Amino acid sequence: MNVCDIKNIESEAGIIASIVMKPELTFYSEQLKPNHFSDSQNAYIYYAVRELAKRGIKKVDAYNITNILNMKEATKKQTEVITIQALNDLIEIAKDIARESVEEYKMLVTNVLDAAFRRDTYNKLVECERLCFNSSEAGIEQKIYSVIDDVMTSYASTDDIPPYSEKIDDCWKEIQNRQSTGYSGIPFKFKTLNEYVTIEKGELVIFAAEAKQGKSMFLLNCAIDLLKQNKSVLYLDSELNTRLFTARVLAHLSGIEYRRLVSGAYSEEEAEKINKAIKWMKTRKFTHIYIPCFDLQSIYTAIKKVQHTQDGIDVLVVDYFKSSGDGDAWASYAELGRFVDMIKNQVAGEMGIAAIGAAQATSTGKVADSAKIGRNASTICILQDKTPEEIEADGVECGNKKLRVVLNRNGAQQAPGEYIDMFFDGNHIMYSEAKQHIPEVPY
Repeated sequence: MNVCDIKNIESEAGIIASIVMKPELTFYSEQLKPNHFSDSQNAYIYYAVRELAKRGIKKVDAYNITNILNMKEATKKQTEVITIQALNDLIEIAKDIARESVEEYKMLVTNVLDAAFRRDTYNKLVECERLCFNSSEAGIEQKIYSVIDDVMTSYASTDDIPPYSEKIDDCWKEIQNRQSTGYSGIPFKFKTLNEYVTIEKGELVIFAAEAKQGKSMFLLNCAIDLLKQNKSVLYLDSELNTRLFTARVLAHLSGIEYRRLVSGAYSEEEAEKINKAIKWMKTRKFTHIYIPCFDLQSIYTAIKKVQHTQDGIDVLVVDYFKSSGDGDAWASYAELGRFVDMIKNQVAGEMGIAAIGAAQATSTGKVADSAKIGRNASTICILQDKTPEEIEADGVECGNKKLRVVLNRNGAQQAPGEYIDMFFDGNHIMYSEAKQHIPEVPY
């Protein structure tokens, strides 16, 4: 048996067929490199399709693959072997053998990586054999360790793990880089909230409120403020399509009441304000995606595409985390748990993206589905209407909403009865921090 016989051609063919049909699947196999394929043509096609996916090009055909290969001298010669006709034949066959699910695709990737690991290990052992037969070779023990370690670490499932002494300087630089105007991370538009939490890479901040109490409008205010800070924002929306979301954005930016804006009952001067808002939004690094029914694959794919095609993402906004059996974004609590876990760990943690989102709150001020959400969120804030008695006691100038920091792993949280005073103007889609009341201190 020859080392070249260590291969899994069926799995390689399955991978190529699958990504030809769904190029976004390459986002789930970033550890798989072209050199892991035993067939060189498969390697070059995988490279080309992966490049198309990174560029946000959904159509994979013979001409697009050829164009990618022609871009570099190192791959250009392959078009003499991988012809247009050969690619057309491959694409036709791919329709029958492509895998539909991410799980099936990952199984194929595992098979190909396993075969590649075995080939590389065999070749390294042959290298060790040569060292053993060379009697003049000095320091053979260390050399053999080095040879074996090279292949083991290159296929390890985790990244390199340096000692803490090699990490502390970089950590301190990162801490310093996050320092800004007295805060760590990106500040919210609400000054008092920043004393408790800011928007940081790797963290997930969730704002909870009862149904129809302004969660989406609160997130919109946060998103627009981030754009004013020149941050790149991706907004995943299960509530509003992009047209309705745009109407809210323009009402917020122009200061024109939402109902008058959508009905056209505005003056020429106000129309200029709307056009000014549109022009400004065109200058921002912002993406809004309406996904009425969230699923892990579509969300992960959307995030990866935006990350590759729009020069990265500073902040991900999720509107919103919910589960129900009656048509909401998630059909079960288990799926919701996996979703929150993915956003916190795979997106915020592994991709280095800051994340904020909204969730449903109960009438008693608790987060609905708290077991699934609370265990992954870095911070949870509750947004509530003030009671008439609270408005009277605090003063009208202290606003009509209260924001409570009830869970915070990165700073202080508020005691029962403490809250941040907020003002909400639904007609103008506007949240602002109100004058802060002076809490009563018992004698």
